[in-house]
Amino acid sequence: MANSLTAFNEEFWAAEMQIILFKENVAIALANTEYRAQLARGDTLNKPYRSKPYAVDYTKGTDITVKDRSGTNDYLSVATAKVVPFYVDDIDKIQNKWDMAQKYAQDAQKLLNNILDQVIAGEYSHANSYIDAGDVGGSSGSGISLAVSTISQVFTAASRKLDLLNVPQAGRFALIGPRILEILRLYLAGKDTNFADIVGRNGKVMERFGFEIFYSNNLAYAASLAMATNPTADDTVTIAGVAFKFVATPTAAGDVDIGGDAATSVANLVAAINDTGTVGTTYIQLSDNNRWKLNNAGVVATNNTTSISIVAYGDIAVSETLTATADVWSSQLQHGLFGLKKATDLVLQKSPTVEFRLAEKRLGRYVYPWMLYGYKTFDDMKDCLVDVRVNASSW
Repeated sequence: MANSLTAFNEEFWAAEMQIILFKENVAIALANTEYRAQLARGDTLNKPYRSKPYAVDYTKGTDITVKDRSGTNDYLSVATAKVVPFYVDDIDKIQNKWDMAQKYAQDAQKLLNNILDQVIAGEYSHANSYIDAGDVGGSSGSGISLAVSTISQVFTAASRKLDLLNVPQAGRFALIGPRILEILRLYLAGKDTNFADIVGRNGKVMERFGFEIFYSNNLAYAASLAMATNPTADDTVTIAGVAFKFVATPTAAGDVDIGGDAATSVANLVAAINDTGTVGTTYIQLSDNNRWKLNNAGVVATNNTTSISIVAYGDIAVSETLTATADVWSSQLQHGLFGLKKATDLVLQKSPTVEFRLAEKRLGRYVYPWMLYGYKTFDDMKDCLVDVRVNASSW
């Protein structure tokens, strides 16, 4: 005989909910936001540039040939709106232990700020200069393999590229990720330096090598996966810890339908990664946690018929177990961004803001955290950025 007294057990609720970890933000510290006031309304910022001058020889007693000059308009459009919508019923508002509208709104604002960081970090693609392994003693065309012995060369090579284009010394920044920060800490260990073990609120770490160094785990990443051969059952592709499995009949979260040929399977995988296409047939939706991992990392896949390419943000690791030995990941690069502060213009016409609207025919509110922005590295500022290409294949 045994007593049954569990009905009398007391239960407790924690004072705070579990947290969601978001990436820290540095975009506002690096971007130029001075045009926000001028674009309180309207949708376009025009900023033309003129042709560059050059000198010619003059011979006494002969006519000078006048060279034509020209101008080209360059403009920034404020045309990108992002919203993180949700609904909270009044009954839940009354009965819930926490103010869930406030909690979800705080999460949404952090997410929107992370997107702005990705926008700035992604401007490496408009830099007129880059450094790779060839600039630090390795093979040109390859990503830099980070090491204590070469980390100072990364900064000096970036500085040289900026010097060659007459970029001012004052105001230079280096936006680095966790891997570069780790190597930098090892390099500076034991040296007489003011290196900051704690990263500041705006992401600033220290000043070194002529740069203000900022930390972000939101650096741009890119990679390609060859898929010329149609996958077989149970082949997998993993991105940022999220696994997709090819199967004949998708039934479990992350399953992807094997198509009749490689091109169809590629299309199905891209749809699964991007959360497009026919859910339940082409693929099975990921778990909420795995979908969050991809969304938080900004992962977007592109269909190249016999391959896929992805862009993402952060320290991304990828792998595959595809049957065909030639179908592997390649061109895995993370892009550090070095250059001159305020080289990229960011116009936040509507900063991340939360709006509450009554729901017609319901007892509750729709909550719309949203922002409206535009950004651009104008032509004259492209010389002021350097793309630092880091080898991410071993991650």
